[in-house]
Amino acid sequence: MIGMARRFWRNLPLDGQGLGRPIHPTLSPLSRWASREWRRERASSLHGAVGLASRLLWCIAALFKALRFSRLVGQASFPGLYRDCLQTGATPLEAHVWRSLHATPHPLPARAAAFLQSRLGAPEAHGLLADKLETATVLSGAGILVPELIGMVERGGAVALPLTTAMHRPLFLKPRHGHGHRHAFSLEPKGGEWLIDGRIISEPDLHARLQRAANEDDLLIQERLVATSDLADLAVAGRAPVLRLVTARMPDAEPFLHSALLTVGVPDRNPAHFLEGAVHVPVDGATGRMLRGLVLSRPDERLDRLPWNAAVLTGRPLPDFDRAVEAALTALRALPPLPLVHWDVILAGSGPVFLEGNSSGNWIIASLPALEGETACDLADLLARWRPC
Repeated sequence: MIGMARRFWRNLPLDGQGLGRPIHPTLSPLSRWASREWRRERASSLHGAVGLASRLLWCIAALFKALRFSRLVGQASFPGLYRDCLQTGATPLEAHVWRSLHATPHPLPARAAAFLQSRLGAPEAHGLLADKLETATVLSGAGILVPELIGMVERGGAVALPLTTAMHRPLFLKPRHGHGHRHAFSLEPKGGEWLIDGRIISEPDLHARLQRAANEDDLLIQERLVATSDLADLAVAGRAPVLRLVTARMPDAEPFLHSALLTVGVPDRNPAHFLEGAVHVPVDGATGRMLRGLVLSRPDERLDRLPWNAAVLTGRPLPDFDRAVEAALTALRALPPLPLVHWDVILAGSGPVFLEGNSSGNWIIASLPALEGETACDLADLLARWRPC
């Protein structure tokens, strides 16, 4: 019961909508349409109650969440942060980061974005991308490199160490379904100890963490990919930088590259830490050369080099970039029609290796290349073309 209450509180506003007036001429109507569709999918007797309860409770939830976040971060002004959260339905983290980057309220927070993008394009394609094992099968069939699958712990199964006979080498573990960093981590034996994302963990704690992950979903055990030697100075604690390629298409048209972004880990930071866990580097889609990097906790600063080892960013060409782009376009063609897919790719020595695809990628991350003028089109206009008549 307590767990249900926490999930309810965490998911407010339930329909992804804030209380303010529309703030974007294209995204706001699209988001409200998707919210209405979501509410219609609830029991008809609850249709009106869901929206009303969500808005009333969001006034309270946003107050507490904004107050807590502003105290933790310090640089966030509570009155302005609360106003943005209340107006848009964004979490305090989303509202803070978006305003720091764009000086406006967030036009499409994560929950609203998920409701919207999941209703555009073929439903079976969204379902396929949510299953990493099925996605890998489709991509491999299209001639695209995917990580080697070493094993899998089925959901609810008992975890025993060693998981596989391959545990003498670095591995990467992640849940079969969904997206994001939750329960995804590298695992490496070193000198009789275990390292998770480069940090020592005791065997009992490792076993408990693995069991929690396996209780929630099938747990995939894969090889841990190593960056090509040309990018070795951008790897952190063995974690290769991740190239995110956003591929898009208009209805009944050929796919194209919308934008590209390289994400580099930060030493001694959890890669899941949204504000400080990564340096994000937009990439020129025409040349494959990196532009200036930024860290979300310091949005006004731009980095020509990494601060910890002086590795060059600006102007640096990415190896196999053209090959990765062509593979991403091939991947989108292999799926039922979708307007947009965000592909995570490791540029390894064997070539570009595709980790997963996401049809509801984070709108903040997707907006970063636009700060350097590196996008092929306005995503809002593209999504509007896919709204069902």
